[in-house]
Amino acid sequence: SHGLAQAAFLAEWAQARAELGSGKVERAAARLAPLVQPGARQGHFGLWFLAVPCFVEACVLSDRAVDATEMIDLFAVWAELGADPQAPAQLERCRALVAPPERSEELYRAALARHERAPGPFEHARTHLAFGMWLRRRRRPIEARAQLRDALLGFERCGAAMWGKRAGAELRAAGEVSGAGESGLLSSLTPQQVRIARDVASGATNKEIAAELSISIRTVEYHLRNVFAQLGVRSRTGLAHLLANVDHGSGTAPLRPATPVPRSPRSCGP
Repeated sequence: SHGLAQAAFLAEWAQARAELGSGKVERAAARLAPLVQPGARQGHFGLWFLAVPCFVEACVLSDRAVDATEMIDLFAVWAELGADPQAPAQLERCRALVAPPERSEELYRAALARHERAPGPFEHARTHLAFGMWLRRRRRPIEARAQLRDALLGFERCGAAMWGKRAGAELRAAGEVSGAGESGLLSSLTPQQVRIARDVASGATNKEIAAELSISIRTVEYHLRNVFAQLGVRSRTGLAHLLANVDHGSGTAPLRPATPVPRSPRSCGP
């Protein structure tokens, strides 16, 4: 029935958004592709546009930006209708993600300005995160940290644990030093190695990690060999078990939190 189709669409969208939040960008793009392209699974017109911003981001982060361009043009039509107050800011963020470097910053700032006029804490935090990641990759760490702190705060306010973990990892990669730092076993690792170790433990592939960090797969493999050597483990499974024990002992959040289905399409986030 139509109702069941909508429920299935929302479940797939929620799972894809969780995958995107935890850095599994290729899986998110693959899951979202049939939801945003014409066909039986597309569902209700309004629900279709829920998936587009996630699809665009997943495509860009997995080096498939060309697949996102047509969707941005269609999303612009939706944004112009004025039915969704979040859509104009999401549109600017989507455009920033695919724009050349000389245009991206202007578009990110335009997106943030639109968020101020149409409050939505989860989407606002996502734009701060995307902008912060963009700044970090252009070696502007001070500006990146400011955006990433705002992203982390926004996700924490929403209770979006996976997205908050991603923002925190980006912050550390941008040079943020927390008061406590990584305790005990992980203190010998660099921030990049900690990030890669945690991504591996959460199930991400080397290719997904490389896309997320904008480094080569060979660089990921190099860091991972060093992580294995320093922590005394021989496999990805062993690393996952080790870090799960470390996190359990320190009282931090589990590496693989449950993925809740949003209460509504405009909930704060997973």
